Amino acid sequence: MIYYFTALVISYAINGEPAKAYVWYDRERHCQEAMNDSLADPLYTQLYELYDDLHMTCVVSDRVSFVLKPKLRPEGEPWETKP
Repeated sequence: MIYYFTALVISYAINGEPAKAYVWYDRERHCQEAMNDSLADPLYTQLYELYDDLHMTCVVSDRVSFVLKPKLRPEGEPWETKP
């Protein structure tokens, strides 16, 4: 399994000019958990009250953060014996 760096991106506009805030994670799952567990809500709420056109999303990059390699297993089942 390959994991990619993922950014929690909060996009908004200040006086009509686009602005973005980024928080980087080493796995998409961590970013999704931050959104689902309302960890970013205080910041989101404050920006929502102050600025227009607010959006929050997780964006997966093309940069690999971690590669999980499968372990090699011996041939045959553990209960089988070779003569």
